[in-house]
Amino acid sequence: MIKAITVLFVLFAALSGPTAHAAWPGKGGDLMTIFEELDLKGAQAETVKKLAAYVDGNPSAEYIDEALLRLGRIYSDKKELQRAADAYHMLLANFPQSRFRNDAAYELALIDYRTGRIDEARAAFEAISRDKGASLQMRARSARFLKEVEKAAYGLKPQADLPAIGVLLPLKGDYASFGEDALSGVLMAAGVFGDSQGTGGAEVDVIVKDITDASSVWSAVAELASNKRVVGAIGPLMSSTAAEAARHAQTQKLPLITLSQKDGITDAGDYVFRNFLTSEDQARALADYAAGPMAARRFAILHPQSAYGVDLARHFEAAVKAKGGVVVRKASYPQGTMDFSETIKRLFGVQVNERMEGRRKIREFNPTIKVDALFIPDSHEPVALIAPYLDYYNVKGVRLMGPNVWNSPRLVDLAGKNVEGAVFVDGFFAAGESAEGFSRSYGSVFGHAPGTLSAQAFDAARMLLNAASVDADRDGVKERLRSTKEFRGATGDISFNSKREARKKLFILTVEGGRIVEAGN
Repeated sequence: MIKAITVLFVLFAALSGPTAHAAWPGKGGDLMTIFEELDLKGAQAETVKKLAAYVDGNPSAEYIDEALLRLGRIYSDKKELQRAADAYHMLLANFPQSRFRNDAAYELALIDYRTGRIDEARAAFEAISRDKGASLQMRARSARFLKEVEKAAYGLKPQADLPAIGVLLPLKGDYASFGEDALSGVLMAAGVFGDSQGTGGAEVDVIVKDITDASSVWSAVAELASNKRVVGAIGPLMSSTAAEAARHAQTQKLPLITLSQKDGITDAGDYVFRNFLTSEDQARALADYAAGPMAARRFAILHPQSAYGVDLARHFEAAVKAKGGVVVRKASYPQGTMDFSETIKRLFGVQVNERMEGRRKIREFNPTIKVDALFIPDSHEPVALIAPYLDYYNVKGVRLMGPNVWNSPRLVDLAGKNVEGAVFVDGFFAAGESAEGFSRSYGSVFGHAPGTLSAQAFDAARMLLNAASVDADRDGVKERLRSTKEFRGATGDISFNSKREARKKLFILTVEGGRIVEAGN
């Protein structure tokens, strides 16, 4: 198996540090003009002189921290390292809470490293790599250089021909948080932050490609495939990029383990694998549990009018029928619905009876549709809105069931006793036995418990590293992935079936005493 020591980030320009600036009114106007000149004309001598003069003359003005960062980078590019270091030192001393502080500290550490100040560079890189307030990309880059600095301190040369794994994820825009969750799992598997659970001995690079823009997928896969050190890749997440990445990976004969729910993704060919929780997997696991320990036979489905909700509802109904159950009632609602009164009354055939007690009008609700369980394929926020309506309309003895997006402490925080006994499924349970080591290590690095996406990316990376441990030949890696059986992962024991889909036992969870726990058999 392979132990990661270095991480090579090949990210788009935005990940090299913040450079964007706003169109500021008032006193920031002069600085804005200078920034615009830099953006349009580059670091011409006259413009740099203006920027330096503005910084000297306005040491406490707005946006001086960004001006210092840009000035430092200009000087670094010009190899005027002492001037660059002075700019970074000023930023860190005068603006300790600046959003650019980690960028300045990182750039300053690079200068220390290049000028032989090994101890100072090591201390700075270590501090940034451990700073939970820094971005994941910044922490990973710092961890990479920390390893190189430590080698330099002992007179060791970094290897130039290390094997590498590629990563294809969205790291900007609306889905950046999902991309970072997955990336954190890959980096943990690669031992970037000092843990060696996924590696076992040698060194490996992690080459990250930001594919937020779907048009970049082809070039990202091509770059990874053309790099002979790359043994395979992890990702993408989104359906909009997964199919294209799979097609190109197959054409380039690059082993790819996707983290996407897109139907039929592995049909692209024998180099494409999936390690992710699909709608069909969740529906089947819930139907099995409902038919077994719950002894449920009659179901209702209430789903949002979204592709996600419709897809899960379809798979759940099919899975229930395959187990001999019956869906007796279905209803849907527009996304963003806040009032579920009429929906619940129609779904359960609630009859409303009114009577007078003295001067008071008493309304009584009598549901006429009886079911054992109600399946709601939506996130925990809508479920917390829906659940109280069941009690209000006297719908009794109905177990709530749902998908993995229910697995959040917020479900209990928002819905309280109304979700007591609810049953849902997930591909990972941080408190489970198989996840113990991973959850502990992840928490020590990132300061919070891992989620399903981080865990599945962690397992995908470990399986790829394990397949590459014999040799880095891609055909061999593909064949060893295909033969993976009972791989001990954070999400349980994993095997790939004939369609190269990961198969594992899912976690059935429930709310018990206000806590999310594994359901009994």
